[in-house]
Amino acid sequence: MKVNKRNEIEEWYITENPKGEIYRSLMRVLCDYSDTFYFVTRKELTYDKYVLKQFKPYIIKKYKTKEWAGTITLGPAATVYEVDANEETYHLLVQLTDNLYDWVAPSLPEDLTFIKNNFEWFYSTTHEEYAHFSFRSQFYKDLICGINGLQLEQEE
Repeated sequence: MKVNKRNEIEEWYITENPKGEIYRSLMRVLCDYSDTFYFVTRKELTYDKYVLKQFKPYIIKKYKTKEWAGTITLGPAATVYEVDANEETYHLLVQLTDNLYDWVAPSLPEDLTFIKNNFEWFYSTTHEEYAHFSFRSQFYKDLICGINGLQLEQEE
């Protein structure tokens, strides 16, 4: 994999909630170029059990933790559901909602995070309406920057 000039990871964030076609395009790229993704549920919140049931055939592992991408909780441990990124899970992601920040309780699990080669290259903290990319190569940066209408800014 080609790393950028300075051998550094470039950090970017989304400045406007991806909705509609922009959301679908984002999910398409993330699913096509990731191995897995995860979302979390928290003990103190309620979730639609039917949503979790739809992902069940694609769950690789499930575990409890107090720390995940972008979050450290002082409360009870959250449950992380790591899911295979494939065509079926892409369709679930876009059928359940048409915007990124809808991934919050009580309708949906929270904090979508996408992983390629054990590297979390996209994470969101959805209840805070924050989404972040870490680019290790120009290839992945070009994929995301090529999504028409996606509003991004580089972190300084």
